[in-house]
Amino acid sequence: NTRDLYGATTALAKGGIHRIPDGRGLRVEVLSGNLWITIDRDPRDVLLKPGEGFDVDRPGQTLISALDDARFAVLQS
Repeated sequence: NTRDLYGATTALAKGGIHRIPDGRGLRVEVLSGNLWITIDRDPRDVLLKPGEGFDVDRPGQTLISALDDARFAVLQS
């Protein structure tokens, strides 16, 4: 139930960036908006839309960029 997560979420305006020093072991869940996730030294570009999630499976700085106004939760995976 996403309403239960709402209080533990982060809002990010379009163009904003949320930095996580080392995201390994975390999961990003998108509640609204679209996100672009990149991890240092990882060639993948991860694009997420509402209802999707991503498990960060590598060490390194993880950048979460908002492609439009977004709200997301970062959870232990």
